[in-house]
Amino acid sequence: MRTGKFIWVLMIFFFISCGTTKFEGKSVLAGKVCDMKGNPVENYYVSAGIGHEAVTDSSGLFAIRDLTCGNYCLKGGGNGWKSVEQTVSFHDRKSIVCIQVESLESMLDEIESLLKEKNYSGARKLLYESKAHNESNPLFLCYRKLIDYCALPSEKRKKDLLSALEKI
Repeated sequence: MRTGKFIWVLMIFFFISCGTTKFEGKSVLAGKVCDMKGNPVENYYVSAGIGHEAVTDSSGLFAIRDLTCGNYCLKGGGNGWKSVEQTVSFHDRKSIVCIQVESLESMLDEIESLLKEKNYSGARKLLYESKAHNESNPLFLCYRKLIDYCALPSEKRKKDLLSALEKI
């Protein structure tokens, strides 16, 4: 009887040790970027650090190859989309993640509410969270000018805002 229990204990330790062994080679981090409704997001940049970047295809899919197993802070952004940061941890040959992102337009209601509350720094902070890939986006530029004008009205800022509005 004792021999049977001993064998079971050895088998359990064997399976536990096999299940927690970390893969030592290069790995692939793959995933999909979707909007809040589950639709794929194309041309969204995803980075796991310098030299480890990818851009989503028309299906919202990306793959970052040649990563060592471990913890990564994924950063992403795209024109017309809110930037995102997400921590991932993997210890296998391949890890699959799903990243859900908000459109730039979906943030505008929140920015407008902050402006009505005269919370200009909060509105600026929220907008600038998506600055990385939106600096040339006409909507981003218009809201940047709107925040500047609301925070400190002047004729020059009013003209800048009107000029930005014409480009939308």
